[in-house]
Amino acid sequence: MSEQAHYNVRQSASHAKSIGITQRATPLRFPWVGDLRVRFSDFQVNEIGKDGAVVHLRKIGLGGQEKQVIDDRKLTQDAAGSDRLDRQQTLRQPKRSEKEIIEVPAEDVTALSNLAGEKFAQELVDLFQESQVEAPEKKKSVTSEPVDDKFKRGEIHQEIRRIFNSRIETSTDDAGAIVASYAAPTRRGKRGRGGRNRNRNRQDDQPIGEYLHFTLFKDNRDTMDAVNQIARILKVKPQVINYAGTKDRRASTVQRCSVRYTRDRSLAGINGKLWGITTGDYEYKSEPIHLGELLGNEFVITIKNCQIVGDASTKPISEQVELMRENVQSALDHMTEHGWINYFGHQRFGTHQIGTHEIGKLILGDNYEAAINAILAYDEEIAHKAETEGIPDEPAKRDEYNRHLACMLFKTEKDVDKAIEIMPRRFSAEVCVLRHLNRQGKQSRRDFVGALIHITRGLRSMYLHALQSYVWNHAASRRWELHGEKVVKGDLVIAETEATPQISGQDQDGDDIVNPVVEDDDDVPLRARPLTEEEAASGKYTIHDVVLPTPGYDVIYPDNEIGDFYVDFMGREENGGLDPHKMRRMRREFSLPGRYRKLMNKFLGTPAVEFKTYVSDEEQMHPTDLDLIRAARKASGNNNSNSNSNSNKRSREESDDARPSKVAKVQQEDQESDAVTQNEATNEAAATGNDKAEESAETTSAQETMEVDQPLKIAAVIKFQLGRSAYATVTLRELMGDPPESNTA
Repeated sequence: MSEQAHYNVRQSASHAKSIGITQRATPLRFPWVGDLRVRFSDFQVNEIGKDGAVVHLRKIGLGGQEKQVIDDRKLTQDAAGSDRLDRQQTLRQPKRSEKEIIEVPAEDVTALSNLAGEKFAQELVDLFQESQVEAPEKKKSVTSEPVDDKFKRGEIHQEIRRIFNSRIETSTDDAGAIVASYAAPTRRGKRGRGGRNRNRNRQDDQPIGEYLHFTLFKDNRDTMDAVNQIARILKVKPQVINYAGTKDRRASTVQRCSVRYTRDRSLAGINGKLWGITTGDYEYKSEPIHLGELLGNEFVITIKNCQIVGDASTKPISEQVELMRENVQSALDHMTEHGWINYFGHQRFGTHQIGTHEIGKLILGDNYEAAINAILAYDEEIAHKAETEGIPDEPAKRDEYNRHLACMLFKTEKDVDKAIEIMPRRFSAEVCVLRHLNRQGKQSRRDFVGALIHITRGLRSMYLHALQSYVWNHAASRRWELHGEKVVKGDLVIAETEATPQISGQDQDGDDIVNPVVEDDDDVPLRARPLTEEEAASGKYTIHDVVLPTPGYDVIYPDNEIGDFYVDFMGREENGGLDPHKMRRMRREFSLPGRYRKLMNKFLGTPAVEFKTYVSDEEQMHPTDLDLIRAARKASGNNNSNSNSNSNKRSREESDDARPSKVAKVQQEDQESDAVTQNEATNEAAATGNDKAEESAETTSAQETMEVDQPLKIAAVIKFQLGRSAYATVTLRELMGDPPESNTA
């Protein structure tokens, strides 16, 4: 594979077909194409919590709160000097008996009234103020009128947390009403033993709980990278940092995380040391965030250089914009009402020469040596170039070149030790394999099973789940090809019982993420059953009730021709000659229970699209949360250069505005190689573009800045919400049409 081909990663329609993505449920007047992730902020992902509230970064660090800070140098004085400092510090601090009542801004009261009703808003304000004066002996609560719209409820929950600084706890009762009560601040800590450090924590006036929850904003970083950075600087293990789900690397993303036994001041203090990462919105809780504890994600995706495929592409720009707006809005309306096939996305199948599903097939076929060789597969041309010409300085290529060179040095045994040394740490599967095969020199060189077991459980599962996803995609395409939206005899539906109630959005195979395997191991114990002919014709069930299994020993298959398809398809030689009814293996690690996945997917909320004309691809069409905070600071005149603002500037200079060296087409994007990430060195031109973004969170109209001789381009800004089992790239394919057969990135 040539270097150019290596960076062309989402291979045309033929590649989509090879992984089973062949059908569409949405009619389009015409297909269209465009460039995705020209800037990483063109792809924005905000987590949606279980309460339906979209997570936004609203306050960076401690938000400029004034804190008493004791100079560490003064704490080195002798005991007498320390006692004197104690007395001076005590005099500076306000008396505990003088309680300061926090007033609620009038504009916040108005906003809350408009959202939740004037009566409930006033009750909340009264509860907040009364509880500040004197803590009630009995916990007092207020209740809203029932709110049927779960997304509106989520917005109310979020606004109450923001306005009252998390001092009012909220929950939803069975009727859909919001119940609110005052959460009195608590203090935890051990009595000091004296000595020079005994005053160190007197500055902390925030309540301390076991878990500090915070909002994580990141640019061009995957979640594990962000977690590892934070853990390294805090000097804690990465395992004490929890999150609900991993988010895409090549994007601007926002999510909630939690860290154990950490003060907000400590976390805020490292913002200036993080690259591409910012934290804020701290809140103490008694429980951590758990994996899978999210409803889904909200996407705001900008597609640039949009072009109509067909004769209409020659029309004037203004006419093309109107045609595309009508076309896309019509498609969104159809998708909202009817849904679309819930395919596993291209990124599910890896970004290397050999797909992850191919490795899974080899593992399930007990061909462990071939599986290891597939994991260590390399491009001879790139490896030779790396060996003879050296490794490129550009970070986007450096890791990939080192990977190919390391695999070549190991497999040819030219220099095994160097191979292990230069293999980039982010290729953790390859690192695990190389170390295990060399742990006893040549004696362990053929311990292929041990090498596979040595790979971390989540990463090892990725190969097996990719094979399951590959089969599921093909089965889903065959099911739609034969019957479309019609419910037929033998279709599977979830069997609702008291022990296993049907739960929406519990399939953990989703999110538009780089490595979607971490969430895959918490299976929901659902049971399915086939429909009888009478049930299928009754009208009680729709296509949205139909599920298909991923192959496993703990699932049943459709009682119709689709069940036969599983047997035929998996039994083919090119698919490993597997039997879907025999998915247990001698090694428990390679046994697959299987699960059920909805055949169709739908938006969580109402989607929206806006088409704009512009000139420069560096133009930002939609502000990130970080942009909005900067704009608010600038508007309020708060432009101090503290560590938090420094971290933000540094974050964006290093990641968001440093563009990829080669723009990937939407049709080329889904499997985008990590090698096509940006140059992490600061780019002056990108920094200039960033300065423009800092001046305003709103997009500058292209017509106001265009030069006379520069042609206008078309951009689409699409906003939609998906459950955690959905892939944004599959949604875009449904909206835009099938990618072209040719590869023209």
